[in-house]
Amino acid sequence: MLLGGRAGNSGTRMVPWGVRAAAFLVAVFALASTSAFVSRAGAAAHRGLTVYSVATGLQYINTADDRARGHVNNPLDSTANKLAPKSAGRNGPYAGDVAVYSLKLYANSALTQPAGTAVYTCYFNYDRHALCQSYYKLKTGGTLVASGPVDFNKTTFDIVVSGGTNKYLGARGEAKAVAAAGSAQKIDFELVG
Repeated sequence: MLLGGRAGNSGTRMVPWGVRAAAFLVAVFALASTSAFVSRAGAAAHRGLTVYSVATGLQYINTADDRARGHVNNPLDSTANKLAPKSAGRNGPYAGDVAVYSLKLYANSALTQPAGTAVYTCYFNYDRHALCQSYYKLKTGGTLVASGPVDFNKTTFDIVVSGGTNKYLGARGEAKAVAAAGSAQKIDFELVG
């Protein structure tokens, strides 16, 4: 049976308008029901987690030797060299430098209940901005993976949680870090999945 067939065509029938409207309404209802079911399923998987971190180590890769080589063996002309960023008298980190931070994680703000460990690997660009990748290994049974831009001129940052293992397999969301008491940071995870 063809919808909207033309009169006079042999082998086809016209479908009345009312039947087409009913079929359309059934399709819309099915789509709306499926959409509501999927949104309820996603809402049920929403999880929050808060940990406190304290830095325990730092490895720093200074790429000054590469910068010096670039000044001598630069294929660009003098006009392009004038576009090079100025350091404004600051001491690094400079573009290309890498910092690897080790952290201990705690379940409470008093830092008495160990919750796991974390590693941040930060690749610096200009003005103390970096792209950081982080791995949070939690004692609750899994690892969370997050990454995003971090401005080291500020005391807060938000990065995107892009996955995890075991208990956090398929997790998505964000991690918000803010300064806490002493040298600690409070990290709030909002997870979906």
